[in-house]
Amino acid sequence: MAILIALLRGINVGGHNKLPMQALRSIAQAQGASNVSTYIQSGNIVFRSPKASATSIAKKLRAAIHKDFGFKPGILMLDHDMLGAVIKNNPLAVISSDPSKLHVLFLTKPADKKRLKEIEALLSNDEQVKAVQSAIYFHAPAGIGRSKASEKLGRLFPGATGRNWRTCLKLEEMADALAQL
Repeated sequence: MAILIALLRGINVGGHNKLPMQALRSIAQAQGASNVSTYIQSGNIVFRSPKASATSIAKKLRAAIHKDFGFKPGILMLDHDMLGAVIKNNPLAVISSDPSKLHVLFLTKPADKKRLKEIEALLSNDEQVKAVQSAIYFHAPAGIGRSKASEKLGRLFPGATGRNWRTCLKLEEMADALAQL
């Protein structure tokens, strides 16, 4: 059994695409997931799954959510090792003492360097951005709500989904605990 992490994009934001976490856990279980747990209301699921492909699991989850709730969220799948690598390879972890100011944009493929340059051009003096493999790390000490670079990140990297560092660490903790069962 694999330990997987599903990151849903754009649910429970501003009253749109409402999806209760209990319903999400039930949907995941109906698709064959076990030991399912969620973290906060933004669509983070950690679970065990038979050796099915992450792509097929994401498709099944998306179809079931569409059937029950009428929308198809983007779902980015990670396995336990992939999440661990994102945590381990964070080049900005040492500069941020506040995990709510450090963010990771999870991508489906490595970051396009030209698009990353566009983001770098928008950084304020205290912001930093670094890409490692299929993750973009973004430090925004003033908050992402005030950042011009943050606003453009989502547009330049469609299909990506972001989480703050605190959420990333919690998801790793949950996956580590599941690995101990």
